[in-house]
Amino acid sequence: MRNLFYCLAIALLLASCSVGGMSRTEAKALKNPVEPTAKSIGAGKNVYDKYCADCHGTTGNGVSEKSSTLAAAGEAKPSDLTDNKWDHGSTDGEIFVNIRDGVGVKGAMKGLDGKPGISDTDMWNLVNYLRTLQRK
Repeated sequence: MRNLFYCLAIALLLASCSVGGMSRTEAKALKNPVEPTAKSIGAGKNVYDKYCADCHGTTGNGVSEKSSTLAAAGEAKPSDLTDNKWDHGSTDGEIFVNIRDGVGVKGAMKGLDGKPGISDTDMWNLVNYLRTLQRK
């Protein structure tokens, strides 16, 4: 039993040091290759509306019917993407990796990687759109 505890503790420690197989340092260093043009931001909004708004709300404030259901069930509440507080990394690279790989030990937020029709460019467009939601 003691060995099991140590193995679980080590596994949890290792998992907390990386983001989806990529270290936080590597994710932080990723540079957004997509300029935040009106076209990119519009494309990012389309991705957001299709894959993110159900949980994060239509305005990105984390308020939605689904977020209320998750909170009532004791699940993690979706982040408020408008408050300038980035719980899981604030650089474009960290946000991209969170979108791609998901967030949370139990997979509270599923990543978009592997979704049919979603490319890296789509996810970078989404990063650009999310930046427009932040309060000034």
